[in-house]
Amino acid sequence: ADIMEEKGNLQVIDKILRELTKGSFAQIRVPGEVEVDELIYFPIDNRERFRIDQLRRAVEQCARDDQSVLQEVSIRSMAFLDSILSEKQKQKAYLTFSDEVKQLGTNVGVPSAREQEEALAFFHERGFLIHMTSTEILKKIVVINPQWLIDALSKVIRDGSIHIDIQEFKTVGLEEDARSTFETALASRDFLEHVWKGEQIEFFIDLMKRTMLLSEWNREFYLIPSLLRDTYMIPETGIAGHRCVYDFSSGFLPNGVFQRLLCLCVELSSRN
Repeated sequence: ADIMEEKGNLQVIDKILRELTKGSFAQIRVPGEVEVDELIYFPIDNRERFRIDQLRRAVEQCARDDQSVLQEVSIRSMAFLDSILSEKQKQKAYLTFSDEVKQLGTNVGVPSAREQEEALAFFHERGFLIHMTSTEILKKIVVINPQWLIDALSKVIRDGSIHIDIQEFKTVGLEEDARSTFETALASRDFLEHVWKGEQIEFFIDLMKRTMLLSEWNREFYLIPSLLRDTYMIPETGIAGHRCVYDFSSGFLPNGVFQRLLCLCVELSSRN
């Protein structure tokens, strides 16, 4: 009976996922394309290793089918990657491109900046490290520990009612800055410098701008859309703030897209 109930639950989930992905996400490889399976997804139970082997085989087959993995990489480039990743042993989360990375490249016989950048782009695409090049600020940093980015962003994008010790900010004179951040989604430069402990502030701000997690509100504040509340009362008036409603019920809108749309609107408004 338990087995039948479990199978029924899996099929219910399968039906929901098929409806959500219908006509979209053509790039997804479903189990049936890899091996015989009636489900569209891989249900996993780590306690009993349920279907883990099946998922592993599917990943291996998809990797073999990916032509990009057949691209040849020079021994020098691999030595360059090894020297970069070895810096993790020194508890480093990132390296500066202009100083540390260039020197590591020179040490292993890759002195050309162009060749170094090509190698970094290749390894970035493969997920060995993170090196964004859309701006000069982002280009300066090569991230070798992605958890560093996650930890930094989670210091800002979090539930202020649960994860924030207001007394900590009161002690350093930033109580109002903290309240502004988590009550109105407007963060001051001082607040950001405090939570990031003064480390690579420009990098994080630029990263959040480029990923539309943050936009400049004015000269003093940054808007963080994901911290906006569903309702907002104008201080000292009790009047509900302006509201604009978009209805996406007829289609599929991934999480975070609407918040990024807000960033674009604010950025356009600030330019005008």
